[in-house]
Amino acid sequence: MAARREPDYEADPLERLERNERSTREAVRYGLVSALLVIAFVSILAAVIGFDAGTGFTAKRLEVLLPPLLLAVCLALGASWQTYRRWQNHIRWRPWLWLTQLMWIGATGYMLLVGSALVAQPPQV
Repeated sequence: MAARREPDYEADPLERLERNERSTREAVRYGLVSALLVIAFVSILAAVIGFDAGTGFTAKRLEVLLPPLLLAVCLALGASWQTYRRWQNHIRWRPWLWLTQLMWIGATGYMLLVGSALVAQPPQV
């Protein structure tokens, strides 16, 4: 008995092309929505809690740093899971891999920028 073949390997290159292009569009959409979600979350937290430069890592200031960072890391893990699923199903997975890398870089950059803004002391005059 022959093994059942995936639709990806059947003789329909148009369907395969459409699925691959759909995967790329979904990766771009996921990245944009994730970035907007984290930026909105940071903006809301900064407005509600307040964000003063040079105050150090107090408990109130860590609330501005940690929740958006955890959200960004969870979204990056979601993108890495999508990368694995697309790779496993033989769908174009490279945009998801690039997205995962960009999200990790973005989360690290956020941590460095906000962390340095919290620790930086204003110049003494």
